[in-house]
Amino acid sequence: MKVDILILNYNGKDLLKKHLPSVCKAAESSLTECKVHVVDNLSTDGSVELLKDDFPSVKVHVAQENRVLCSYNEVVRDLDSELVIFLNNDIEVDPDFVDPLADHFRDEDVMFVAPKVMNMDNTFNGGRSIMKFDKGIIKVMVDYKKYNAPGSTCAISCGAFRRDLFLDFGGFDELYLPGIWEDVDICFRGISQGWKGLYEPKSVIWHAESTTFNREYGEKKKMAMAHRNMFLFFWKNIRDGGMIVKHIFFLPARLLYSLISGKTEFIHGFFLALKKMPEAFSKRKEEIRK
Repeated sequence: MKVDILILNYNGKDLLKKHLPSVCKAAESSLTECKVHVVDNLSTDGSVELLKDDFPSVKVHVAQENRVLCSYNEVVRDLDSELVIFLNNDIEVDPDFVDPLADHFRDEDVMFVAPKVMNMDNTFNGGRSIMKFDKGIIKVMVDYKKYNAPGSTCAISCGAFRRDLFLDFGGFDELYLPGIWEDVDICFRGISQGWKGLYEPKSVIWHAESTTFNREYGEKKKMAMAHRNMFLFFWKNIRDGGMIVKHIFFLPARLLYSLISGKTEFIHGFFLALKKMPEAFSKRKEEIRK
């Protein structure tokens, strides 16, 4: 089985210096045929030069434009591996993290597998997730109770995909650019069509979460973007009539609470989503036709 590890990078020279050696070591120790790639989103900090000088075994792909996670799509199309593992430049990995993920793909119904994601202080960050519908909105929540047990998961932010299925589902959707929820979207659509999403705690990675995203956007913009994309996800993907009625019914109360409490990122996200509503409904029609 061939495995390609893809690391997204934008002006993360220092992060690559720190974390990339662990990924290269893991690729070398894997029983699979495993290669490491960096997808660079037009960095200006010398990241590409660092990679060429200090990591000659790593294949570097320089994107034509910075499309954040969607820059993966074009690169994945040109690979010939069975599996792709997506990581960020702020991730440290266990030397044996690859094979426990790859082993699950012997089951031909598996679409994606998530590793156990730890914070840098060794507390649990995620990997095993559940999706909940709460008073009109979708929430993706970390399942802290079962983080040491293998099982199902509803989405992965980092982890392994069956490459052909990733491409069949169109890769990460540019509707959500610059990011957040695009990983949930492709996983949700896969599970909705009967494919499996699994969690494997024997595969361990450490994530200094959102290092680049927080640097570029800040916490408030990031939260507004997350709310915007939650709405876009709902409008694109949810078909259940009862959920749609509750979504509409509870929305005024949620907007009012956001205003009164001063947590206006929800309101901001909603109005940002309204601007992209036609695109979301266009994609909804495409999905229904499939």
